[in-house]
Amino acid sequence: MTLTDIAKQLNLSVPTVSKALNGSAEIAEETKKRVCEYAQSVGYKTRKSVAIIGRLALLWGRQPRAGEPLSEIAQAFREAAQNARYVVESDIMDGDFDLNDYMASNHFLGAILLDINFRSPVYSRLHHTKYPVVLVDNYIMDNPLISAVGSDNIHAVEEAVDYLVRLGHERIAFLGGELQSRVGTERLAGYILGLAKNSIEYRYDITYFGDYSLHSGEEAAEYYLQNNKQFSAIICASDLMAHGFIRRMTLAGKRIPQDISVIGYDDIPIDPDVQLTTIRQDFEKTGALGFQALELLIKGMPSQRAMVGYKLISRGSTSYRRMQS
Repeated sequence: MTLTDIAKQLNLSVPTVSKALNGSAEIAEETKKRVCEYAQSVGYKTRKSVAIIGRLALLWGRQPRAGEPLSEIAQAFREAAQNARYVVESDIMDGDFDLNDYMASNHFLGAILLDINFRSPVYSRLHHTKYPVVLVDNYIMDNPLISAVGSDNIHAVEEAVDYLVRLGHERIAFLGGELQSRVGTERLAGYILGLAKNSIEYRYDITYFGDYSLHSGEEAAEYYLQNNKQFSAIICASDLMAHGFIRRMTLAGKRIPQDISVIGYDDIPIDPDVQLTTIRQDFEKTGALGFQALELLIKGMPSQRAMVGYKLISRGSTSYRRMQS
């Protein structure tokens, strides 16, 4: 396959094909994409056709851990970017990290930020970033250079409430995340909306807020036990909290799901002995959409918030409400 063959197949001139493969600014982006995709499909490769477009940063708020959901997102982002001929480099934002200085000194076109929250010094300075940035499960609306990608938190938790109601549960507790985070507020909103839709009164006394960790799930269970809170089901804003909750409740003699039905969020492998009903996130799609959103920002398109679908996975931690004798 030669340049002439490609030109004939696409009904273009040889110079146009050559310039498109070389990334020339004289050629329309749509034409470049069509030429490059066709050349790749027929196995045509030159140093020009695989030329690197630019450098992207994949920045963590902490040291990443193998096997965690964010690592899956990072890997999917990296693969999508590399397939589009970008170089991706990872780093950790620690200390007095200055995003603008970092991006400028390392010649990055844009960045995706993983595992930062409202407590991070970087987060508070994102309003003033001068570079395209994509956030995962967070969103800052007053900077047109910031896009976001994440789960449809509100509808996911609302569906979880509906599912429990169909199982006969009316006293449904909620173990939420940090209210200062967008994920935390959206999952709480989904819980409240789900209750309202099913004509169930919201009870603050069976709502507990943690930090998505295993330990906070145990703390929540302790709170419910010490205060003798009565409920037949609970929705947890993360699988880790759900597992911590189950662990502590089991130690206290509570049976899951006979006494309490439990739903988590994420669908990540933690304990094979616990068959957790949960809300599955598509981490691979989240990473791929994160790259697409960042590339659009780099090309001057408006910021956006991309919502990734979810699926409620029913397993052994939920059951029909046991009727009281």
